[in-house]
Amino acid sequence: MSRLAALSTPQRRARTSPSPSPSPAPASPTRAAETTHHRMLKLVLAEVNNVINTWDDIVAHDGLKAGKGCIDEVTEMDNILLLPEGPERPLVAPHLDALTAYRTALQGVLTKLEKLLSKLAALVEQSEKVFFEACKVQTWDFVLTDPLWLSWTLENFVDSLPPLVTAHSKHLGELTSLANVLLSSSTSFEDARTALERWRDLARGGERWEVVREWEELVQLETGRIGPEEEEEQARPKRRGKR
Repeated sequence: MSRLAALSTPQRRARTSPSPSPSPAPASPTRAAETTHHRMLKLVLAEVNNVINTWDDIVAHDGLKAGKGCIDEVTEMDNILLLPEGPERPLVAPHLDALTAYRTALQGVLTKLEKLLSKLAALVEQSEKVFFEACKVQTWDFVLTDPLWLSWTLENFVDSLPPLVTAHSKHLGELTSLANVLLSSSTSFEDARTALERWRDLARGGERWEVVREWEELVQLETGRIGPEEEEEQARPKRRGKR
C-alpha cells in the first residue's frame, strides 16, 4: 500500500476511483493562476506519459525484432544441418553469432523494461510527495475537493497512478515468460512462433494496453493539455484583417 493510500481522512474514505465528473466544474485556472503544485504535477504526468510511450516502442519494435530474429536464426541453422555435408553447405557459425546477438537484444529489452518500471514507481512516489507538500501549505479543499483543471482533484490524479504500476508489472511478467520460451534452446518452432504471436498481441492489446489508453484519455481530458505547436499558435498575436 502506498503512503497516500494509507492516509486516512473522512474525505478520502468517502471517495471512490477517480473518474470525470458529469456535473459542471469550475473554470480551469489560467496559466498565471496555476500553483506550484499544478506545475509539479504536470511534470510528473508528462514523465509518466514518456515512460508509457517508451515502453510501447520497446515492446512493439525492439522486442518483436529480437524475438523474430531468434526464431529465424534457429530455423536457418536447422535447415542448414539438414543439408548433406560438403563444401557447398552454408556455414552455421554466422547464424549462431546472429542468434547470440538477438538473444542478447531480447534480454536487453527485459532489462530496459525493468528500469522503466522502477522509474514509473518512482514517479508515483514523486506524485505523493506533491500531494503531501500541498497538504502542508494548501487547504484541504485544494487537495481533496477543488478540481485542479476540469473535475479531478489533486487526490484523484495521484490515485490514478498506482494502477499503472500494477498493469506494467503484470505486463513485464507476461513478457518475461514469453522471452524465456524464445531464449530456450529446447523450444520447438511451433512453441516459439506461438510465443512471438502472443508477444505481438501484448504489444498492442491486453489489460495493460487498455488501462494505459484509458488513463491517457482521461488525463488529456482533465488537463486539456496541448502540444508545443498549438501552444505557440495560441501565444502568437492574431493579425486583424483590413477594414
